[in-house]
Amino acid sequence: EAVDRSWFSDVWFLGDSLTVGFSDYSINLGGALICGYTGVGPDAIVNRSAVKSSVRGSEVAMDVLTAAQPKKLYILLGTNVLNRDGDYSSFLTYYRLMLDMISQALPNTQIYVQSITPVRPEVRSSHPGLYKERLCEINNELAAIALEKNCAFLNLWEVLADENGDLK
Repeated sequence: EAVDRSWFSDVWFLGDSLTVGFSDYSINLGGALICGYTGVGPDAIVNRSAVKSSVRGSEVAMDVLTAAQPKKLYILLGTNVLNRDGDYSSFLTYYRLMLDMISQALPNTQIYVQSITPVRPEVRSSHPGLYKERLCEINNELAAIALEKNCAFLNLWEVLADENGDLK
């Protein structure tokens, strides 16, 4: 159910270009802070790669999160790194490792794993890995990983997909 914007006063968002949109479009999230990095997947977080924040410049996401110790962390990663068809087991391996690292670094943080979102048909035509059946399969895996790691799972697919599995 909907929450008051004050819910987000102690929230951080970690994600890819979809998360960057919160900053780029100046969306008011009641004080939430954004760790959004275009093109980033869980491997960049695990490998402590320097990533570019549109707000803060080059940084290591784990360092930023560890220093902040947010009470709630929403994670939305995957669309950018899953755009090619094929094996996605390394994506899931890195996702598990990332959740382990985050849980260890942020022991008092409630973690929300968000599902991969549907895409528009014109996007899917140029990114063969972003088809409905594959993304739903990956989302099922992410839900299981979230459960295994004591994280909440938010199924964005069910509210963002139309009857064909395309982004509304």
